[in-house]
Amino acid sequence: MASFQIGDQHSIKTFLTQYTLVKGSQGGDCQINAAYSARTHHTCRFQLDSENSIGVRRFLLLAVEQTALDRLVFTASLIEYLIKQDISVTPCIKNQKGKYISQFGDYPALLLELPHGTHPEHQEKTVCEQIGTFLGKMHAKSVDFFEEYGNPRSLVWLNLSAEVLLPQLSIGDASLLKEQLERFKSTVDSQPDLPSGPLIGSLFKDQLFFDNESLQAVTGFYFSCTDWLLLDVAQAVNEWCCNEQGELDKHLTKALLAAYHQERPFTPCENQYWQDVLCFSATRFWVSRLLTSLIPERAGCPSIQHDPEEYKNKLKRRITGYCPLPV
Repeated sequence: MASFQIGDQHSIKTFLTQYTLVKGSQGGDCQINAAYSARTHHTCRFQLDSENSIGVRRFLLLAVEQTALDRLVFTASLIEYLIKQDISVTPCIKNQKGKYISQFGDYPALLLELPHGTHPEHQEKTVCEQIGTFLGKMHAKSVDFFEEYGNPRSLVWLNLSAEVLLPQLSIGDASLLKEQLERFKSTVDSQPDLPSGPLIGSLFKDQLFFDNESLQAVTGFYFSCTDWLLLDVAQAVNEWCCNEQGELDKHLTKALLAAYHQERPFTPCENQYWQDVLCFSATRFWVSRLLTSLIPERAGCPSIQHDPEEYKNKLKRRITGYCPLPV
């Protein structure tokens, strides 16, 4: 996707001609706020200063490789469904043809409007509770969403990624990764009766919009897919309920899990496999960050790099201990 000129304001404005926004939006100033590039997708956050009283509007542009078009269609359908269920997610905007999917150059793209608000700066009990409530409601109210899209970060992806990474890892890290691949293969082969459905796939700081202490909306469904619901919970716990050493903070973990459990009670089977899923989720993000740091990105694709050690440490601590699900 090297031809994706993510910081090019002219390209953004050309893209916006496919939409009928509030009069004056396309004529005002366009400011790129943040950009991120990965191997199969790009995201760009930008704002438009309207020429009328509407003021600043903020947007998220998501463009993907042609091979990921089905994933983009699934994402748009899921977001539309969740909005109809009164779940607080950022809406997709239809283009002038009444479609969600547009073109950014040669790439399929979605445009979402972001709310005004701030991202949480600290891990706090109220933040964890609202994350748990959001995920619980999303999962509970998605039982009638029948579209499916396979998890792009499945065991197959992990195995393929490991083939690339293992020769570059230390003996200890390579051993740790192999052990976890075997562990998750054993979990999958046992065919556990874990509830499945649509996932958001990731829930990081910049995906949450708060007004004071109230969660306004969640965005960033570019990893959405169909898989075990517990994977969403595990990712949220690993991201939001750890101390600086990667250990779980029991108070934060219990707050998030209890809030989720109020909306969608956990099953006995989920409790049985909870530690395995926590480890798999940590492994998935460790591997993803290793790929970004060890494998050169395409030329012309600026990307944000995160330290793989963070999730390796979290994985090691999930292996030795965890907080059980509420019953």
